Parts: sequence; structure tokens; C-alpha cells
Amino acid sequence: MRPDDELSALLRQAYLPCSNFGVCREARWAPESGHIPRGFLGATGALEDVELVMVFAEPGHPHPSEIYDPQDGPDTLLENGMRHAHQSFAEGTDLFHRNVRWFMDQLYPDLTFDEQLRHVWLTEGRLCSIDNEIGSQRDHRCAQRYLRAQLEMLPNATVVAFGGKARDYVRRLKVEPEHVEAYALAPPGANHKPARPSWERAIELIKSRRTQD
Repeated sequence: MRPDDELSALLRQAYLPCSNFGVCREARWAPESGHIPRGFLGATGALEDVELVMVFAEPGHPHPSEIYDPQDGPDTLLENGMRHAHQSFAEGTDLFHRNVRWFMDQLYPDLTFDEQLRHVWLTEGRLCSIDNEIGSQRDHRCAQRYLRAQLEMLPNATVVAFGGKARDYVRRLKVEPEHVEAYALAPPGANHKPARPSWERAIELIKSRRTQD
């Protein structure tokens, strides 16, 4: 379940805790109430195995059962956060998790979820929950520090930004090659009529790039 060592080393910095706490708007360090950097998963093989990076805006509000021990060190917090993310996607806890699984299944219909995670990196534009997750609140410090470095480690992957905030974060990074944009996989964006066609277009583009390689 732990990602490649290089990715893990980068994300470990967010649990020291991250020096941006107290600077990033609305970012909270409160492990006992579920507020730690989280929402990323995958890249469980070699970095060159990753074909797809799915970028979301930020993790949603912590689930009621999502509690972390503030006495735990960075490595334990990192692993426990990913363990909760894995469980949520595996069980399809929310519509968002189910939509992500649907997207991945279109690309890897013959693989189990854990096998798919070798080829996919799920991540966020900013790694902390915010109070008003449906609003337009944005802070680009996190993307500049963490998302940029993640994408630089995965230059061969197709980057898909889901929703307006994720699109904005990725656009400002000016990553190469050009990223793909689609509607959010979480409500309310996921409930809009153009959402499913935008996901299908992204899937077809990723498949077409396979034939070009």
C-alpha cells in the first residue's frame, strides 16, 4: 500500500508536521479529529509503471471514524492515512470513491483494485481538508510544494485534473506534457450532466496514448 520510496519521502515531510500549517488558509493539524494531510494512494510499483495521475481538489471532511494518534511519528501517520484511503476506495464509502473506482475500472477492467494501484497515483491539489470544500477557497502553496514534486517524479503519466480547483492548481504548475481536464468526481460537480462525458473523453484519451507509445 505504501507508494514508491521517493514519493513516500516527499509526503513524509507533510507529517513533521508541514511548515505550511499556520500559513495555508484553513489547513488544520488536528490528528485526533482526523485532520492530517491525506487523500493520496497508489504508485505501489515502480514510478515508471504509473500511467495515470488523478488530481482532486482536496480531501473531504474526515469521516467520523477517522482518528489519528497525535503522538505517532510521520511514518505511522503517513501509513495510517493511506490505510484509511485504501479502505474507503476499496469499500466505496462515498460517491466520490465509487466514481474513482469506476474510472479506474474502465482503464484496467481485468485487474484487481490493488493491481490497478501499481499504475495509478491518486492525489490532491492541496493535502488538507478545508471547512468549505464546495466553495472556491484555494491556496496554492501546497500544490507548489508537494503536487509539483509529485508530478515531476511521474513525467510519463497522463495527468487528469478533476474539477475547477484541481484544474487551477495543475494549470499554474505548467506541467509537461499538457494535462487533461474533467469534471469533479465528487458532488456537486459529479452530478452535472456533462460530468460523465468528460470522464469518458479522458479515458479514451489515455487509451489512445497507449497505442502511440
